[in-house]
Amino acid sequence: MKNLLLISKRLDALIERIGQISSWLIFVLVVLVAGDVLFRYFFHISSIAEQEFQWHILAAIAMFGSAYTFQQGEHVRVDLFYHSYSEKLKIWMDLLIPLLIIIPYSVFIIYLSSDYVAQSFTTGEVSPDPGGLPYRYLVKSLIPLGFTLILIQAVAILFRSITKIKEGN
Repeated sequence: MKNLLLISKRLDALIERIGQISSWLIFVLVVLVAGDVLFRYFFHISSIAEQEFQWHILAAIAMFGSAYTFQQGEHVRVDLFYHSYSEKLKIWMDLLIPLLIIIPYSVFIIYLSSDYVAQSFTTGEVSPDPGGLPYRYLVKSLIPLGFTLILIQAVAILFRSITKIKEGN
């Protein structure tokens, strides 16, 4: 059981770092948007590539932040009921929800989106807008990457729950 708990802590540490990266990406996004607004209104300069880059950063924030949000217990769930559950029932819910819903769903999305990214990579997909960014597959690759991070966090929660159940907590 100690091995499962150790693995869980290491996976949690990885997701914690990803969450920190995501928070810095929010700062970068705010600076880019502020700069875009300043340049557009004061200097009448605008860049399609820079605007697309903002969307790409927003996609990274959403996909990286999802796993971190899940780790922190801030994800969408029916807290109205979960809050009133006993600790034992919460542990069982934390075991069953990743096992029955989150892990299978994440694997399914990773599977489906991998072909989507591969097709984009194979065709050398670029932005359809003139002056847009090349390498569209990079932003599309955030989908399987983000769900892999969610999968990693689900495994960490699953291992932690198994440990708690085995220890009788």
